[in-house]
Amino acid sequence: MKLDSWLVILSPRVLVMYDTITGNTEKLARAISEGIKQVYGITVDLKRTEEVTNQDVINSDGYAIGSPSHFCIMSGKILALLTRLYVFRHDMTGKPFAVFTTGTGGQVVALENIDRIIGVFNPTFVKPGVTIETAPGRANPWEIDEEQAKVLGRKLGREVKRQAKD
Repeated sequence: MKLDSWLVILSPRVLVMYDTITGNTEKLARAISEGIKQVYGITVDLKRTEEVTNQDVINSDGYAIGSPSHFCIMSGKILALLTRLYVFRHDMTGKPFAVFTTGTGGQVVALENIDRIIGVFNPTFVKPGVTIETAPGRANPWEIDEEQAKVLGRKLGREVKRQAKD
């Protein structure tokens, strides 16, 4: 086995989970993943909610979760994922967690709702989360949103690395 392969096996892992309808939340998830990868020695797994396995969650050292906002709440797939992960909350306790949302309104409230649910997992929150306005005419230029996402990713990656050293 190559040295690079061993580093991936031994390095701290961050699981970035997301749901997307229009592709905006996926775009944001990819930018957050890029920010995480800027922290040396961190491995990133980027997965849609339906691809996340129980083993993915157990084997991860940190998490980011993203959702489009629907009527000021998270998507049904994100709620279903969080409900399924509840039985693994003890495996997630204390681990770093970041949240991000997209939408044409209500994304801040959706983020707060996700934060409340994740709070029962007793995580180490990496804040502030990122909320992105996607309505044409109101949205920031993508470069601004992308940089916010990368900053969140780097903060999450650094916290995961810090905890791995302890």
